[in-house]
Amino acid sequence: MRRIFVAAFTAVFAVVFAQAASAASCSSWRATCVKRSTSVNPSYLPQCDAKFNACLSSGCFAEGATFGGAAHCGLTKK
Repeated sequence: MRRIFVAAFTAVFAVVFAQAASAASCSSWRATCVKRSTSVNPSYLPQCDAKFNACLSSGCFAEGATFGGAAHCGLTKK
């Protein structure tokens, strides 16, 4: 039973880590911003471009307050 739990936990961790690694770029956060903006309020779209441009120089993408306001740093500048 313990082995099954450890194997399941390892599999879940690997999936979460793979998703985080694939989303670790400025352009992927811009895509997330655009997707959220079109579903919530299209007037946020210009903010996505501004945040993307800031990310290209700093490596950090700050989410809007509407989405929690978290800053994601150490992103690939692409």
